[in-house]
Amino acid sequence: MIILRALFSIILRPLWWLMNLITRREDNLLEWHLNYGPSFVKIQINHKEQFLTDDLLIAGYILFLARYFYICDNRQTKILQDFLLNAVENAEKPGALTPKIYEIVFQTLSKAEQKATIGLFEIYNKFLPIPPLTYSESEEPRHSFTKYSFFVFERPSDRMLTSVFHMSAGPDIILLPITIGILYEYVVDKIQSEDKKNKLNQSIIDLLKEYEFIDCRSSYGLVILPVGILAKNEFNFSKEVKPEGLPKNFKFSEKQKEEIKRSMKDK
Repeated sequence: MIILRALFSIILRPLWWLMNLITRREDNLLEWHLNYGPSFVKIQINHKEQFLTDDLLIAGYILFLARYFYICDNRQTKILQDFLLNAVENAEKPGALTPKIYEIVFQTLSKAEQKATIGLFEIYNKFLPIPPLTYSESEEPRHSFTKYSFFVFERPSDRMLTSVFHMSAGPDIILLPITIGILYEYVVDKIQSEDKKNKLNQSIIDLLKEYEFIDCRSSYGLVILPVGILAKNEFNFSKEVKPEGLPKNFKFSEKQKEEIKRSMKDK
């Protein structure tokens, strides 16, 4: 098994780096590079401006959250939306989210998937075969299960904030969902203003509640909705970029919600 995984990694790694090179932009406002080791996730952050603002960090997280629900395993969608909404509304400690997310996701797996998950992680920790549940900014992991890169930038055509997500081959059914917990803890740790922490949580709540009416797997749910949420909560991402494309008082009307519900039923 280890040999097959190594060969698989050797074959796919050049393709992953080539894709990163081809699609890499020079005008990213924010970049997150995540390297998943046995004990922690190494997080490296790059940003365009000299000082990283709380608003840009929050915008990055909301865009990542929308991206996750756009691509996640179907078994995770509703259960993690409900969990995260409840956790944020009840002000759970940020560091407590990731272990709970892992427990929830693990229970959605088939017996074969659970066995494979335990088998993978016990290679590096036989007594506690679990994925990395925290982050580091300084240490490099002794082994890499996978690497993710997330880029936030302004779309040239309409100046709307958007994102690109790169993934390498790995146990994504586990590592992708725990990332929403790890990045939440990271962003909360970095935010300096209590008011901005409250705005982060309110934006998460707004996004998750709108998923009752908006299909999170639609382009609308991926692109328009998160930017609308940020505009509604009056975030200023940088000196150059404003949350244009939607008004600051953005809110779906009851009529719009009913129309969206009907359109989803017709699919």
